[in-house]
Amino acid sequence: MTPEVTPDATPDATPDRPPAVPSELHAVAPAVTTGRRPPRRRRLVYRVYGFVAVLAIAIMAALLILPRYTRGPRYMEPHAALVQYLIERWSVKNPPQLDTVMARIEPRMRGKLTLFDAGGKVLRSNTLPPLDAPTKDETRNLVNAKWSLDWGRIVVRSDDGSLIGVYAPTRPGFPWSYVVPLGAMILVLVGLASIWFSRRLARPLDQLANAARQFGAGDITARANLMLADEVGDVGRAFDDMADRTARLLRSQRQLMGDVSHELRTPLARIRVALELAAEDPVAAGDVLSDVGADLDEIDQLIGDILTTARLDGDHAKIDREPTSVVELADRAGRRFCARHPGRTLERALGDDRAIPCDPLLLRRALDNLLDNAAKYSDAGTKVTLAVRPDDEPGRNTVAFEIVDHGIGMSAAELGHAFTPFWRADDSRTRKTGGVGLGLALARRIARAHGGDVTLSSLPGQGTTARLEVPLT
Repeated sequence: MTPEVTPDATPDATPDRPPAVPSELHAVAPAVTTGRRPPRRRRLVYRVYGFVAVLAIAIMAALLILPRYTRGPRYMEPHAALVQYLIERWSVKNPPQLDTVMARIEPRMRGKLTLFDAGGKVLRSNTLPPLDAPTKDETRNLVNAKWSLDWGRIVVRSDDGSLIGVYAPTRPGFPWSYVVPLGAMILVLVGLASIWFSRRLARPLDQLANAARQFGAGDITARANLMLADEVGDVGRAFDDMADRTARLLRSQRQLMGDVSHELRTPLARIRVALELAAEDPVAAGDVLSDVGADLDEIDQLIGDILTTARLDGDHAKIDREPTSVVELADRAGRRFCARHPGRTLERALGDDRAIPCDPLLLRRALDNLLDNAAKYSDAGTKVTLAVRPDDEPGRNTVAFEIVDHGIGMSAAELGHAFTPFWRADDSRTRKTGGVGLGLALARRIARAHGGDVTLSSLPGQGTTARLEVPLT
């Protein structure tokens, strides 16, 4: 038994590229106009550059500005220690020397300094007016500590308490000479990095967009062919997979149109001949007219298979269930097989009778398709076996219908495509046996609609076993 379908054998097909499609298929998807103007295209490099530049400037500004306003007074402790050391030395010198020492170091002091005695009298100041005298809180702090810190203000005392200094360090100006060259360098580096990154990202995206436009315009051979090991590459490969599936579907539909027209042409031609003979000589046409009913049945089955396949398309097909005897299903399928294939031997192993909830007409059609497939691809002198095998193991609770033939069998590659609708393994077999490649696909869809499945096992030259399994409950 072998699948009833055949792949397109177009001369220009290659393993890596799907077959070319006739020019008329390029009009499958004409351009659609919505009346809306497309959005203005923005260069990706400008958007990347703007984002990274703003981010870099914000980080640089935070590093330069925030420490000046967020650090606590404790960051001035090094200044306080130096000022306290100076005050300590000055307190032990003779007062006349204080003016000399202060005059020598004042030009090098980066801040304002005012010296007070223990009574709060100003002794010396390098700024006018002098800095404010220590407050009560600062004086209270100096009882147990050598300095008191506040925002921009340091108050220290000597060990003997005879000299108190108030120091206000000068805040450094904004380092424009450092910031401007650094910012310019960062913007240049960001620009170069943005150009490189945008080109690296935009090139595959443009390639993917062009392939999508070509495919949408009807060129089903268009592919992105992105060989990237990242997310963009994943999108490109997903597009190529989608395009491959769509191209196969279009070729299958084209093949279906040819197959259906071929299958309908033969019985319709026989019916036309019978009617013409009946019009000329009704007596002589009697034998021919007797076959008209069979031809009509053949047409009806073909149309019924196509409609049933369409109805069961999808994962949530609804079916009408009723308790049905599995032995009765198998027996009726066997009787139809013997009536349709006289002279063929059908061996039956029906086993114990069970009742399963199913649509008997659909399940019968699935069994009929599997039996017909076995008859098509096995010699008339070989037998076909139909067996019913319940499986009551824990977690299983299913029943399987097995159809075994001893025909030409299938290769592993053919098994992989056996259930693809409208796919057939060999044109020569199609011309000999007929069919449009819906038998196995329809049988599987019927089984899955019942919560089961159809599986195949086969070896070339040794035959095929088809197993239709459905739940017992």
